[in-house]
Amino acid sequence: MEPRPNLVVVTGGTGHVGAMVIDQLLKEGYSVRATTRPARVDSLKNTYPDANGKLEVVEMTDIVLDAGKWPEILKGADAVIHVASPVYHPGTTAEYIYTSANEGTQKLLDAVCQSSVKHFILTGSIGVFFNPDFSSIFDKTVYDHNTWFLIEDIDPKEHIPSYAYIASKITSEKLVWKAADKYPDIDFTAVHPSSVYGWFLKNYPVPKTIPEFNANKFVYQLIEKNVRFPEYPLTPAVHNRDVAKAHVRALTAPALPKGQRKRFIVSQGNMSWVDAIEFLKEPATVAKFKERGHDIVARLPDVSLAGVQSQFDLDASLTERVLGMKKEDYIPWQETLVEVMLAMMDWEKIHPEDASC
Repeated sequence: MEPRPNLVVVTGGTGHVGAMVIDQLLKEGYSVRATTRPARVDSLKNTYPDANGKLEVVEMTDIVLDAGKWPEILKGADAVIHVASPVYHPGTTAEYIYTSANEGTQKLLDAVCQSSVKHFILTGSIGVFFNPDFSSIFDKTVYDHNTWFLIEDIDPKEHIPSYAYIASKITSEKLVWKAADKYPDIDFTAVHPSSVYGWFLKNYPVPKTIPEFNANKFVYQLIEKNVRFPEYPLTPAVHNRDVAKAHVRALTAPALPKGQRKRFIVSQGNMSWVDAIEFLKEPATVAKFKERGHDIVARLPDVSLAGVQSQFDLDASLTERVLGMKKEDYIPWQETLVEVMLAMMDWEKIHPEDASC
């Protein structure tokens, strides 16, 4: 086991994953320095009322334009967990997503390699295994930590935002491994979660619109008005608490033999739309919704409308061997599904004007 870092810098601390990473770090006694936009400084601090002086929040309006702040932010830090990454919310262009992700990662890496930091962890995605247009998602393939989709660069102007997002995950990770080859004294890691579900922390400012639900919005399609059946197939699921656990365990993970990359797949297992619907219709599950005043069965689509489901599998054996995260240790997808669906139906009551049903 590697020596435990004292101060961890976290980028993207107000995000769905970043907020949970900070929570996990604080619970395990780490000191955290988190970056966020000026408008979200107070909300980030208020999310952790029990931080007891272990959380410092610093302003960064933009990780590219404000890259000159990195030397000061990294001062005294032992580790960086780089969660921040632009996503394709409505109005976000493919060019912004791709350029910001790559330039932001490169500028941070440049600063890290000239600092006291000894551990760098990138939040990736299992999307790095696929063609960015997801045409390969239906292939019956097993992906593991050695899998790459061969792409070097793209012109984001020629692609839609979702394509640029996946492409940026591929290309920004390659920047990390180039730095790893150049700076062997720094421990580099990439954590690749499958679709990340799970509700938000107790004191986290709950989103006011559906697009801000992150991947949870895909589950919401099951009960969304005017959606006959979700358009896209589900990919394997994982709770954001388990994703955070993987990041924190990676901080003290032992070194791998020379030439091996620390690329950790984090996934609980496959969940199809049909699986989800059938589980939500089970009497014990229905009873949980009725206790909160919700009729879940009336909102669910007919399983006969389901299209082709994704068939690929993930081999997370390296994650199990190095991080000690066995399949049975993950939060089951059934528990995650109930948590998220109940929370979203409660949310509808508070935000009826923003709900689509």
